Amino acid sequence: MRNIHQLNRSHFTISIMALMLIVSLSGMGFAADSKVDINTGTAKELQKLPGIGQGLAKRIIDYRTANGPFKTVEDVVKVKGIGKKMFVRMQDRLTVGSSSQIAVSE
Repeated sequence: MRNIHQLNRSHFTISIMALMLIVSLSGMGFAADSKVDINTGTAKELQKLPGIGQGLAKRIIDYRTANGPFKTVEDVVKVKGIGKKMFVRMQDRLTVGSSSQIAVSE
C-alpha cells in the first residue's frame, strides 16, 4: 500500500511540475507573439523582431525619422538591409499602429 501512495505522490508531483512549465511557457508565448509598431518602437523593442539587431533597429528609426512614418508594414523593406526574406520572417510581428496615429505624424 505504501508503494501505491508513493507512486501516486510522484505522479502528482510530476503533473504539477508539468502544469507549471506549461503555464510559464504560455506566458512567454504571449510576449513572443506581441506586435512591434515600426513607427513608434524603440531600438530595444525593434531588436525583439527576428533578424533585427542593433544596427538594423537604428536604420529603421533613422528611416522613419527622415521619411516619416511607415504607411504599411511592407514598407519596412525600404530600409537598407531588410529584404523580402527577412520581411516574411517578421511580418506577423509588425504593425504600423492605427491610421489616426499615422495621420497625426504626417
